[in-house]
Amino acid sequence: MAGKLDLDLDLDLDLDLGSRTAPGSGSGPRFNTDDFPRLIPAPFPPTLLVPKKDYSLDGWDPELRAWAYVEEFIDSYVGTTAVLAIEALINTQTVFPVPTRNGFLTPITRPLTPTDMQQQVLGVLDASIDRADRSLEILDQASGQGALHYWTGMLRIDPSKDKNTFLLMLVARKIGEYVAMGLKQYYQMRRPAQVYPLIMPLIDGPDTPSFPSSHSLQAHLITGVLKLALTPQALPVWPPPAPPPSCANTAQALDVLADRIAYNREVAGVHYHMDTLGGYFGAVQCLTKLNGLPASSLFQTLLGLANLELRDWH
Repeated sequence: MAGKLDLDLDLDLDLDLGSRTAPGSGSGPRFNTDDFPRLIPAPFPPTLLVPKKDYSLDGWDPELRAWAYVEEFIDSYVGTTAVLAIEALINTQTVFPVPTRNGFLTPITRPLTPTDMQQQVLGVLDASIDRADRSLEILDQASGQGALHYWTGMLRIDPSKDKNTFLLMLVARKIGEYVAMGLKQYYQMRRPAQVYPLIMPLIDGPDTPSFPSSHSLQAHLITGVLKLALTPQALPVWPPPAPPPSCANTAQALDVLADRIAYNREVAGVHYHMDTLGGYFGAVQCLTKLNGLPASSLFQTLLGLANLELRDWH
């Protein structure tokens, strides 16, 4: 009985402490509800001063602030949407097969065939040989947030100091997610293990269609905006360069990082190589649009500020 009592007391105490904040921490309830009205002075001031300063951008959560840049990107397409425009361009590619279904707005130049499907599945199986070496890395990169610290680690980006560069990365991640999810809605391609169950993915992939790879699109878009913030700027290239870059400079190192993160999804068994290429192509189209925005745009202004923080990289 005593043991049960001790257990109950420990559990109750731990839960209670976990639900409260330390005094002076700045979070949690500040006043008792019944007492709060007594703090309001009487009579209430007849006028209140209008603030002379705008809200501090440094105090704005960058995850939320990034949405303004997403809106600007969306609005930059006239008479169509970003997703529809990129979908139409994907359908013209002969570099990789494109999955088809009823209801496409534009014809597909190279539709996926049963032979292509076999080659895509074999590619996933071939990539699985790297699982032992990359398993921890793949788990770490499974979420978008987890993957971000590979870029911050490579460029020694401190989110609390290099605020503009970090915001630039978040903007790219959000735009990439918006475009990737829209494209997945159009192509609705089954995941590799749903085509060939013996693939047995290393991780549970997200419950979304396979084509294109969101990790690939976001990774190459994050790398791309960082390359635009370097001096000199490095514009994206399509089709992907072969052989891979030699990492003679920061821009090439960023390309290798994006390629590795994208390929890791093939190793994990949750994406085909065509998904990776589709994501890369989508990122190139987004970067082309972003790079063409006016100098006065939110994005170009942020790019200039990030350039000041990355001026030591070449």
